[in-house]
Amino acid sequence: MTVADRIADRGLSGEPIYKTDMDSCIPADAISETPKHRRWRRMGYVAENGLSGVMLLAGPETAAPDVTYPLRASGWHAVSIGVYGARRHQVGIMVRLTSDDTFHILSLPEVAAPVSSPSGKMREVHDPGIHELYWRAADLTNEDLVIGQEQWRGAPGDGPGSYASQESRIAYVKLVPLSDSEAAEVVADRNRADTKRLFVHNDSHGVHVQPRPTTAEEIRRHVEPYRDSDISRVYWESGMGDLLHYFTKIGRIPSYYGLDDYVGIHYRWGAESWRSLQEQGIDPFKVALEHAHRLGIEFHASYRVAGFHFPPHHDHFDYGSTFYDHHPEWRATDRGGNITPRLSYAYEGVRNFVIKLLREMAGYDIDGVCLLYNRRPPLVEYDEPLVEDFRREHGEDPRRLADDDPRWLSYRARILTHFHRQVRDAMNDEARKQGRRPIEITAVVMSTEQENLYNAMDLKAWVDEGLVDTLIPYTSVPNLDSMRHSWTDPRAAEYFVSLTKGTACQLAVNLMPRHLSSEEYRQRAAALYGVGVERFFFWDSDVHQARSHNANNWNGLMRLGHRDEIESWVRAGQPDLNMPWTPLSVLGDWDLAYETPG
Repeated sequence: MTVADRIADRGLSGEPIYKTDMDSCIPADAISETPKHRRWRRMGYVAENGLSGVMLLAGPETAAPDVTYPLRASGWHAVSIGVYGARRHQVGIMVRLTSDDTFHILSLPEVAAPVSSPSGKMREVHDPGIHELYWRAADLTNEDLVIGQEQWRGAPGDGPGSYASQESRIAYVKLVPLSDSEAAEVVADRNRADTKRLFVHNDSHGVHVQPRPTTAEEIRRHVEPYRDSDISRVYWESGMGDLLHYFTKIGRIPSYYGLDDYVGIHYRWGAESWRSLQEQGIDPFKVALEHAHRLGIEFHASYRVAGFHFPPHHDHFDYGSTFYDHHPEWRATDRGGNITPRLSYAYEGVRNFVIKLLREMAGYDIDGVCLLYNRRPPLVEYDEPLVEDFRREHGEDPRRLADDDPRWLSYRARILTHFHRQVRDAMNDEARKQGRRPIEITAVVMSTEQENLYNAMDLKAWVDEGLVDTLIPYTSVPNLDSMRHSWTDPRAAEYFVSLTKGTACQLAVNLMPRHLSSEEYRQRAAALYGVGVERFFFWDSDVHQARSHNANNWNGLMRLGHRDEIESWVRAGQPDLNMPWTPLSVLGDWDLAYETPG
């Protein structure tokens, strides 16, 4: 059976309309012939495919104002944006319809991601030329397009250098009209429950460091791209250790008052963002949560359970009066008896503190909590209470056994299993007290049964006792290596499929690395569907993170829940999924065929 492939605007019956007169934007005085602070620059162009027009450009310090492009369209259309990209430059553009209250950020990444061109030649997504970024299908009746340049304050004042901006270059708006039946299909497709199989992660501290948000709308932009996709759940980081990403009464907030020397300017921007939001009473966690729910997407608070202390170059996270500094008695001990820079969950005080934080998070209208075991394990080592208890029970010192002795691994894993019981009890208690739906529990874990047990995680006990509702293996590669390709052999997922099959615990598999093409996403998903995987998870899926919303890979990712569409694509021979791209012939007064080497 052939299934219509609706990735981006493929397969629509209407003829595309290219609107290339971007200098028609209003107000007219927001556009200049020459580079000018707080003005878009107009520049004529001719593409090799014959398309020509006037593009708008804004540089890294332009701080261009929002402008409105008159669409003069009615009815449903698929909307794509043509942006001019060049090597070593990330390009971004913000767009929204006039009736929208939140911008959608479209981006073309800086990082090379080889893809096949129609000619078969390998190119990079940021090769010079116009790259088409698909946005959305919408009813454009009585709508115009608002165009913005993402910008944030970099220094006091209002002159050049006071604001930093994302380079923006918009060459055209492409509209493909939908027939009545196609429009009805789009609406019905968005309401398909069987495709809502995707979960995404946002580390939330990255939300603040580059764009330096100071308004609720700027926070909502980081949730907006999940609209009308197969994404049904957002995992938004609530914090790590005692450094929290919401308005806490227990821990610290990353506003870093008093710190005057940062390891990078972006971390200063992040602190300034938090200070501004705090002073205005805008809780970014609450804003993101409410916007996700508004879009019909679950919101889960994810927490880095090992994030109490960090090494140099990241130790600005340790600034201030920390839980770690106040409790040296709860630090972990390695096999040789050395104190390690960790807090151990073998100590009741550490577990109780984390439970207290999770209860505080549950004070928000979250759908669940997620324990992130995929960052900086271990949580339990050869800690004194464990060593002594094991010696009493087994008559042996575990430090004299092999480090993978099954008796020791099984014994040590009791700690985190007990911790999960505490989490379950606390979340059930909070749900009862608040008279609300159950608060689900997710765990992001390691690659195999053996690697998890070596790090004190007895996944079978968690699943058998109903202590987790969702299990997410971070990668199939050992040692949490996110740079290597995961699940290239889909049989690596069979342990997790078998572990969760027939239980109340659902499985979602994280696809790594972060840079995969739409074709690779579909190939990987098809193979994993084939061994019984039903859901997928994507670590680092913010608009400023590696997956690059609305570049070619995002078009494929956001529809991976459409299993029927993927299977049909495989049967059709896996045709190319790249969005259109064309080099330029002329830009401004420059004939680009005229080469000046060196």
